[in-house]
Amino acid sequence: MPTSPPAPAGAATDDPSVQPTTRMVWRPAALPPLTGVSPRLSGMRVLVLAHDDDSAGRVERELTAHGARVRRCTPATAAPGTGDDPVDAIVDLTVGGAPHEHGTTDLAAAWREPLLRTVAALRGQYADWSAETSARRLYYLAVTYLGGGMGHHPDDDLAQPLGGIWAGLAKTLHREFPNCNARVVDIALSDVAGLPGIVASELGRPGEIEVGHREGRRLTLSPAARPVGPPVLDLGADDCVLISGGGRGIGWELARTLAERHGARVLVTGREPFPSEGEPWFGADETELKEHEKRLWSGSRRGRPLPEIRRDIARTRRLWELAGNITAARKRGLRVEYVQCDFTDPEQVRALLRREGEALTGVVHNAGVDHAARLPKKSDDDILRTVGTKIGSFVHLFDELAGSRLKFFCNVGSLTGRLGGMVGQLEYAAANEGLARLGRWAERRADFPVMTLAWPTWDRIGLIANFAATRRYMAPLGVADGLAKWQDELLAGSAGEITFVGPLGDAVDPGQATGYPVVPDLPGHPEVHPKIHHLGEVTSYEPHARLVSQVRFDRDTAPVLTDFLVDGAEAVPVSLLLENALRGAEWIVPPDFPELTADCLEDVVVPLDLLKLDGPSTVLEREVRGAYDGSTWTVDVRFRRPGDPGGRDGERDGGRDGERGGGRVGERGGGQGAEARARIVYAPGDTRSPAPPRSGVTPVTTWRSGPARLRWRSSVVPRARWTRAGRGGWEGEARPCAPGDLWATPAAPRSALPVSPLENVVRLCTRQGPGLSVAVDPLTLGRVTLHTAEDGDSRIEGDPVLGTWKVTCASSGARVMTLTGCEGPVAAG
Repeated sequence: MPTSPPAPAGAATDDPSVQPTTRMVWRPAALPPLTGVSPRLSGMRVLVLAHDDDSAGRVERELTAHGARVRRCTPATAAPGTGDDPVDAIVDLTVGGAPHEHGTTDLAAAWREPLLRTVAALRGQYADWSAETSARRLYYLAVTYLGGGMGHHPDDDLAQPLGGIWAGLAKTLHREFPNCNARVVDIALSDVAGLPGIVASELGRPGEIEVGHREGRRLTLSPAARPVGPPVLDLGADDCVLISGGGRGIGWELARTLAERHGARVLVTGREPFPSEGEPWFGADETELKEHEKRLWSGSRRGRPLPEIRRDIARTRRLWELAGNITAARKRGLRVEYVQCDFTDPEQVRALLRREGEALTGVVHNAGVDHAARLPKKSDDDILRTVGTKIGSFVHLFDELAGSRLKFFCNVGSLTGRLGGMVGQLEYAAANEGLARLGRWAERRADFPVMTLAWPTWDRIGLIANFAATRRYMAPLGVADGLAKWQDELLAGSAGEITFVGPLGDAVDPGQATGYPVVPDLPGHPEVHPKIHHLGEVTSYEPHARLVSQVRFDRDTAPVLTDFLVDGAEAVPVSLLLENALRGAEWIVPPDFPELTADCLEDVVVPLDLLKLDGPSTVLEREVRGAYDGSTWTVDVRFRRPGDPGGRDGERDGGRDGERGGGRVGERGGGQGAEARARIVYAPGDTRSPAPPRSGVTPVTTWRSGPARLRWRSSVVPRARWTRAGRGGWEGEARPCAPGDLWATPAAPRSALPVSPLENVVRLCTRQGPGLSVAVDPLTLGRVTLHTAEDGDSRIEGDPVLGTWKVTCASSGARVMTLTGCEGPVAAG
């Protein structure tokens, strides 16, 4: 019976989540300088991890001088404490000293002891750190020694290139500890004398994850879209390409493509011998393999341990796939050979490379393993194996090939290293970022180009434990698209780290979003940028449940704040407040990340005084809570002045959150203690439809003794042209507000709400003058239902007596928004 190998490369997929990627490179970008030490050091409990007592002592003395309570862990001291002795921050000096000047032997093993020290410290704090909900308490700062430009500055010496391991780990810590503020500080190894002061200035500050200190400047890495270069080399029948771990997954797809399209001889490898045709599953199709697996599962009834059965089944499927791939390639006459080699063993690597000699013209380091589990479920051996397969194998390969005349040396990396990994990928991200930094180090020392291609998840192939889960982080890459890009890079002789970035998914969390520059070149920027723009400074976060931020409304960056006045004072327009509520709610999604669309806003209550600016700007505390109401996902959003009653973050700064107090809404006059509130109701998928009113708190309208004078200057939000309609109704035409009108920022975020028609309805219903009633305080809206995105001019129809309004697209007639519960004094005019 013939085997059933995976579908051919480039097979079509109907999965709409598969999206094109953008080729991006990362370059140093300037950051503002820091003034003085971090204000959060006083009283901070800090654990310093170091490779020697002298380095730890100098950092300890500096931090202690600024009020921190420091203890250290070095090879000469006791192991890190446990959760019974919690700390607020870990300063990790990682691996120090340069590798041996005459070889790379030190690189293969020098990372092991310091990495296990890091892991032990994180395990010791796990119970405390994973339960923390305050976003202002926990910090992890790792130091690398690549030159101050994170290895990306042209003058970086990459004196100690192993720091990439800790960079990848730090960028993934937010998956283990959602409220841990991680930072990787890069310096030149020759600048270690100034390290204590740098640590004291950087520790305790949120913001960029990667920060370099070079020649008195602070730097970070920023992405930019760059096309691949033109082809500079050929591949043909005279070429031999070695692919480590290339018998399955994306490595096999490349091997088959190079042999098929270029006629090259390709060596694919694995740790195990090629399976014998005598195996009971050899030559089986998928159905027959599953029958064999059922027989293996039946061993549990005879007392065979389940973990042993799972390992046996995983091994069988792995070898079955390998056998099917090689057998099918041989039948097609492709020059693909399987060679057994464990690349973590330098002797096996040496024997293989010497056997091939000068016939080898290209190397693809693809070998990798991933043990997807949270840190408490990982053993030290799991961690060392994952990192060693990437790092140790690379060192052994490069050590043997450094003097060769290869056409290319290609590392297969992952975006888990560049942008942080998924849940359970702490050491996998560390391995991949470590590989990328080592690749840059090697490229400076080789006579051939060394590239590291950082891929997103490929469409259903590769190291994927849960493909559905990966789509929550980033859209997958189509196989045909990936193979085309891969060949382009090889033929162009690319060098350095190249990333292929797709649109980000909903699993991006606040710490990750604020840790990297969000530039327009990023795929999906128009979708992800608005929620980041409206995020604010997070003070408390509970994934899938609650987010508290301090949101600043500043007229220097939002000209619309000069457009609306309350009692003569410039104020936040209610439409802008609701836009901020909608974007804030996007950060709190159900744990299974279903596709949801905001259907409507309900029970909107906005005290007028809360909208007034405090001078040129104002800061409001926004609390977002999400939960299911039956089968419907709803998010409650509240705004208050920082420190007002009703919040959970008025306690000790950086401490454990207390219980939420009950704040009164709609206080007379909208003053101290008042809250604005709204409930956002979501519909599944992309459908938006009217729904019956939901049960909930009925807005309470409180009349002011002296009505607030509301005025719109209409310099930003165009004033609608209104006409009377039959039976007391009104009709209006409103021009839209372009993002560049609302925001004076380099990349103006698009709006989720139709700002102009909503603001004009509120304006009409709060109109004041002879014969008109006084305005109410707070402003209330019963329901704002969203239908389609605003596109051009809008037509507004409504009745202020009934409080119902319909907004449609003026050109197409498509429904844009329905508004109920917004009645006003215009009826008396």
